[in-house]
Order: sequence, then structure tokens, then C-alpha cells
Amino acid sequence: MKEQMSNRNLFLYFTALTGAVIAGLVWLYLKVANVGITVIWEMIPAYIDSHYYTILMCLVGGVIIGLFHRVYGPYPERMADSIKRVRNTGTYPYRKLPVIVSASFLSLFFGGAVGPESGLVSLLLGLCCWAMDQFGLARWKMETLIAGNPYVMKKELFRMMAAGLFLPPDQIVYDKGKINWTRKEQIASGVTAGLTGLAVYELLNLIFGRSLSVPHLQGGVLILRDKVAVILLIVVGIAAGYLYLIFQKISSWFFGKLREKNLAVLNAVLGGLILGLIGTALPMTMFSGGSDIQTMQYEYLKFTPYLLILIGVVKLFLTNVCIESGWRGGHFFPIIFSGLSIGYGFAAILHINEIVSVVLVTGALLGTVLQQPLGALALSLVFFPAKNVGWMLLASTVGGCVPVPVALRSDPEKKGFVYNMIQKKKQGKFLPGKE
Repeated sequence: MKEQMSNRNLFLYFTALTGAVIAGLVWLYLKVANVGITVIWEMIPAYIDSHYYTILMCLVGGVIIGLFHRVYGPYPERMADSIKRVRNTGTYPYRKLPVIVSASFLSLFFGGAVGPESGLVSLLLGLCCWAMDQFGLARWKMETLIAGNPYVMKKELFRMMAAGLFLPPDQIVYDKGKINWTRKEQIASGVTAGLTGLAVYELLNLIFGRSLSVPHLQGGVLILRDKVAVILLIVVGIAAGYLYLIFQKISSWFFGKLREKNLAVLNAVLGGLILGLIGTALPMTMFSGGSDIQTMQYEYLKFTPYLLILIGVVKLFLTNVCIESGWRGGHFFPIIFSGLSIGYGFAAILHINEIVSVVLVTGALLGTVLQQPLGALALSLVFFPAKNVGWMLLASTVGGCVPVPVALRSDPEKKGFVYNMIQKKKQGKFLPGKE
């Protein structure tokens, strides 16, 4: 019995090591993304003083991205597609992670108005599936070695298990039918790897600096005028959401015509040209917007209200242009930045509390685009004060419940939150025993 417990503990040590490796790779991904942006947009411009630098670098980025897609395919996948792939197949092709990660770096390095979410989600999904295969391989090795030699040394056993971490993906092969692994042990392994990974990730941030900074805005004191403007601000957020969907549809149609003609390079170069031209005039519309959120909180008064609104709207447009032209990445960070910019603009126009304004506008914007009130609320909670959760819930729910016309849906099959709830209720009435 003691020997069995010892083997279980040894396996948990291995899962902890695997979690640490995953944390290190995720941290390195985010750090490399930051370093690449710093080199291209801060270090090199210190030696090249040109008004056309932004346009030039975006064109160079477009050429590289276009050629990359022509050779390796359109990576990284959209987050929804990555998650759908895992649901349908039960795994993720982590063998392609080097290509996926490289593709996501290109969009980030050259200033694309996209977030790191798509590449990061693909990386996490791939690494989690890799970890599950590593657990299975290690478990199979452990049981096989013990069956052949019950007195094998723990040190040798652990060394053989850890050696699997360095195997090429196509050599991670084992007989799944010969693994004696209970559900309880699987949960314990996952929890151990997760907690270890989180601890290692925070330790790396502490030693080398945080690789992904998510700013959290501070709240203010509400007055009656702020509450009166609630309806108007939610309507503004919904309108911004509709604008995003309209821009998405137009960009998808335009760049889709070029994709049909197999013009991947021209697609990406054209997207880079639009990015460079707009970025030269409005620099804050470039990049994911994550690092500009904190800056916006302290410096929004330096901008006129109408310029803030313009920056937010243009960001919505530019994010869609980048994604559809091949500058692939996430849209959460850019959308949140747009909501903040538009919210600050209306706060200045209406002379109301700026935090309430950005909370309502951003919440309604996210709800409208995602058509998922809870998802919009979760994202809002990451950035906004918890004491404003009531306003977040209101804006996210209203935005998520507003129906989106079929013509504006990216996926015609997704008919919205309200439709899904009604369908579930209808199905419930016809379940056996419900008559």
C-alpha cells in the first residue's frame, strides 16, 4: 500500500513538472511578443527618423504575413474555431504549435490592431492536450517499468517519465488500453499541474517582470446625473457593437473576394497599408490596445471628446480589417479599448462619471458583439471595479439580448442569447414527464 502511494506521489511530481513547463512556455510567449514590439516600434525608430516609418513597417509586415500564410496556411485560428475543434475531436494539433505561435507573433510584432488572445488560446489548448498525452505516456511508462521490475529505483523511474517531455510530438505514443488510471487520479493530476503552473507563472513575473499587464480601472462617486445617462450610454454601446458587426461584414466581403482569388500576399499587404496609413494619423488605433488602457485612464483629458470617440470607432474598423486581411489575432482587447475610448468621449461630453460611462458603453458593446451576457460580464470584471458589477451586468445583459440581424452575423447559425434561451425552454416543455 505504501509503495502504491509512493508511486502516486511520484506521478504527481511529474505532473507538477509538466505544469511548470507549460507555465514557462506561456510566459515566454507573452514576453517574446512584448520584446518584438519593443524592438520594431521603439528601438529601431531611435535610429530611423522617418514620417513614413509606420507605413513602411506595416507594409513589410503585410508581405511577411502574406507569404507565411501562402506557405503554412491561415494561422492562428479564431478562438471560436480552436475551441470548436477541441470539442469535436477531443484534442488539438499541438504538433503545429510552432507554426501557430509564429503566425500570431507576426501580427503582434508589426502593430496589428489585434489582441494576443487567438494565439494564446491556441497555445494553451495545444499545451493542455500535450500535457494529457504526456500524463498518459508517463503513466504507461511507470506501470510498464514497475511490472518488469518492481524494485526499480524511484530516481530512474522519474528520469524515464521526464524524458518524455523532450520527445517530438510524433513519438508520444503509448498503449492507452493498458493504463490503470482512475478518475480521481486524473483530477488530482490536472489540479496539481494547474496550481504548479500558476505558481511558476507568477514567480517568473516576479523575477523578470510581468509579460502581460491587464490594467484594472478604479471607480468614482456616482451622482444623479450619471444615473440619468445610463440608458443613453447603453444605447451608445449597442450602436458601437452594431458598427463593429457592420465593419466585420464589409471587411469579410471585401477581403474574401481576394482570398477567393488566392491573393493571400496582396490581402495582407493591403491590410498593412490601411493599418499604416491610419496608424500614422491615429497611433492609438494600432496594436491590441491593452497597454493603452491604463494610459487612456490618466490621459484621456488630453484628447477632445470627439477625437476619443473617433479613435474608438476607427479601432473597431481597423481590427476587422486586420483580422480579415490575414493579420490574425483576437478581438477582445481592441473591443475593450474601443469601448473605453468611446466611453471617455461621452463622459466628457455629458460631464458625467467617466468610469460609469466606460463600464456601460464597454459592457453593452461586448454584449452586442459576443451575444453572450455572461461572457461580456466576465471580461468587464477583469478591467473594471467590482463595485460597479451591477452596471456591468445591466449593460452586458441588455447588449447581449439585443437581436442581431442575420445579415450581420458572422455565423448565421448563431441566433443569439434570447433565441437560445427560448429554444431551451420550448425543449424543456416536451421532455418526457413534462406533460
